This record gives sequence, structure tokens and C-alpha cells, in this order.
Amino acid sequence: MVEKSKKWTLFVGLLLIGVIVSAGCIGDTPTEEGEASQASTTETSTATSSDGGTSLSDIFGKAKGITSVKYDMVMTSPGEPSVTSTVWMKGDNMRMEMTAEGQKMITIMNGNKQEMYMYYPGENMAMKMDFSQAPESAVEEAVSIEQYNPTVIGTDTIDGKLCTVVEYASPEGSAKMWIWQKHGFPIRMEITTPEGTSRMEFKNIDFGDIPDSMFELPADAEIMEMSSGMPNMP
Repeated sequence: MVEKSKKWTLFVGLLLIGVIVSAGCIGDTPTEEGEASQASTTETSTATSSDGGTSLSDIFGKAKGITSVKYDMVMTSPGEPSVTSTVWMKGDNMRMEMTAEGQKMITIMNGNKQEMYMYYPGENMAMKMDFSQAPESAVEEAVSIEQYNPTVIGTDTIDGKLCTVVEYASPEGSAKMWIWQKHGFPIRMEITTPEGTSRMEFKNIDFGDIPDSMFELPADAEIMEMSSGMPNMP
């Protein structure tokens, strides 16, 4: 979680640099269809959710079965404005769109080719970036916490979605994740450090199929290497 949080911080920083250069409701929310409404609980368990329902292994298994998903992500860090982006994930490919300072940016990651581009549709220009800085999708985030031996601390209902709440230790602080029981998809993630609490929230989740064309640059896009220097934009 900490490594991924650092990746997100660096990644969002790169996006904002590009802009400059190119000049929850919990509790009473109705639950989703087919799930019984229940109050939040803080009972602790290492194997199953506190209501005796879905086990963590079952939940993680559902997450691993997700092959295509679109969602909005809101990231908030201490002392920084929130950043909202829309993400498409299909297999090993991911696309992320965000707008900052009036500039729209599209980041396309191709896992098979190990390539990542930051594309500016207004200029029809793309910068090839270091793929090692590619962020994880929400699905990968959920599955990866197995290695931290998470502990179930209760259940919560967020935006009508019944979630199992887990916590786990990380080198830089305590971490928590709210996982949608029905699909194994994270709804909220938090990590608390001496600097404060950073949060990611996932909204408007759609598991429909995504066209492969969403993960391709326009054929006529101008491509620049990141190492060649920043573009001389008007």
C-alpha cells in the first residue's frame, strides 16, 4: 500500500507538471438490491466478515475475476487539493483521464508492451513515460493487500454497497480498506502516517466490457520521449 501510495503521489505530480508545461456516506444509505441493511460493526475477525458472511478469500477471489471495469477515483492527500480521475481497466491495460487547470490529460498504459503514454488531446501530442511508475488499478490494489495479512474489523455500507472493512500494518502507518462484498472491489482506501491520512474513494463503478480502442493512441498522435526534454508548448 505504501509503495503504491508513493507511486500515486509521483504519478499525479507528473500529471500536474505536464499541465503547467503545456499551459461516502456511511450508515443510512440504502443498501444495494439483494443485500440486507445492517449497522456498522467493529468486531474483529481474521477469516470472515463480522456478520458471518463472505470470507476474505472469497472476496479476493471475486476481485481476481474482474477483467473489465470503469470507475471514478477521488484521491485526497494531507494539505493537497483532491484529484478526480476516470479509469478504465481491461486485462493488463489501463486508461486514466483527468482535467487540471483546464487541461485534459489521458494516460494510457499497455501492460503487454510495458508502455505508458501521457496524451494531450488538445495538442494531439503524447509523451512516452517510464512504465515503472505506472500506478496500480483498483483491482490490483485490492488483491495486493493479501500479503499484509489484513484483519477484518467490521462491515460498513457506503453508497448502498455492503463492504467488509479490513486493516493492515504498513511500514509507514496503518492502512484500511473497504471492500465491496458483492464484487471484491475496493470502495475506499486510507493510509495514516505522521503527516495525516490519505484517502482514495472509488465511485460510479461499471463492470461492462470496454473496447480495446480505449487503450490506443490516435494513429496521428505526435510521440515524444520523456528523456528528450519537455515540449516547447505555446
